[in-house]
Amino acid sequence: MSKIVVVGANHAGTACINTMLDNFGNENEIVVFDQNSNISFLGCGMALWIGEQIDGAEGLFYSDKEKLEAKGAKVYMNSPVLSIDYDNKVVTAEVEGKEHKESYEKLIFATGSTPILPPIEGVEIVKGNREFKATLENVQFVKLYQNAEEVINKLADKSQHLDRIAVVGGGYIGVELAEAFERLGKEVVLVDIVDTVLNGYYDKDFTQMMAKNLEDHNIRLALGQTVKAIEGDGKVERLITDKETFDVDMVILAVGFRPNTALADGKIELFRNGAFLVNKKQETSLPGVFAVGDCATVYDNARKDTSYIALASNAVRTGIVGALQCLWT
Repeated sequence: MSKIVVVGANHAGTACINTMLDNFGNENEIVVFDQNSNISFLGCGMALWIGEQIDGAEGLFYSDKEKLEAKGAKVYMNSPVLSIDYDNKVVTAEVEGKEHKESYEKLIFATGSTPILPPIEGVEIVKGNREFKATLENVQFVKLYQNAEEVINKLADKSQHLDRIAVVGGGYIGVELAEAFERLGKEVVLVDIVDTVLNGYYDKDFTQMMAKNLEDHNIRLALGQTVKAIEGDGKVERLITDKETFDVDMVILAVGFRPNTALADGKIELFRNGAFLVNKKQETSLPGVFAVGDCATVYDNARKDTSYIALASNAVRTGIVGALQCLWT
């Protein structure tokens, strides 16, 4: 029997925990820490919810604390891990406002990714806030269920007159959100530093078709522009790039994500983008310490090399691999 601590319980973490419990039952002690208040939110459906293509968020969840604990795990929600003593194998977390220490024999990171905070004047996160809440009202990050819920509630409040929306970032999430806001009848501008949308995913023949499709649906494209500042007296009033100024009521920041690996603390080898560097067993450079999902690398079979591909599908698969290898290693 092993005592395994899992840090993070979203897609990779949930897949990992379920795999261990479904296959080995109570043979091991599984302890889980997650700093969020909910588990398994399908963020890829956020635009569908915001754009009113689905009735609500209920179908965007598939697990929760109760389901995991019913299988035998001990789950601490709203409990961020503060530090890890790798030499003595002790995790220190904040549980109900108090310091809590948990020993482990094996450790699995499923800490995911965190939104990139771009160097834009006027964009700051409220100190100590773990839900990516900005200091300037109506500057919105899009990562968690709470972020989507806040946007929806604000749009529903007609007294706020949120009619003009800027989306910063022309990747999958930015494009989908721009489409969602247009469906709601909003005046939308999509801003990106590169000269086309979905630049990192497709060749230009395809991205130009997508750009035209967006413009044909009344979405203003401000491509090849660098956002310099977001201004307003307490709330968003304008977005300023190196070429233009846009009067807007809300700004959505979707400029990308980076692996959440701060807990490595210089003790674990990282990939060039800061992800935990793992082998084909999802094991890090520290024996007995594994990493799965968006916080870790994956092996790219097409390239026959280590890569980083942050997708829910990869998160689930690496969660399964990491769980089995953790128990077998």
